[in-house]
Amino acid sequence: MSVLLEEQLEQLEQAIKKQKKEEQNYYITRIRKKVARYIEDLEDLAEARESLSDTSPTIPHEEVMRKNGLL
Repeated sequence: MSVLLEEQLEQLEQAIKKQKKEEQNYYITRIRKKVARYIEDLEDLAEARESLSDTSPTIPHEEVMRKNGLL
């Protein structure tokens, strides 16, 4: 009887270890995705700031339309 109980406890222990490993993998995957998304957002923000600081001259819409014979 004690052999059976010990086998059952071992099976239970293995099942718990497997479940914990699966949970860890799930959370690690979610964290990696969130970090990657955060880095992409930072890159987008840097690009937006760079384009806002761009001081190249702009041409009004009407002027472009006139130059191209569309007005």
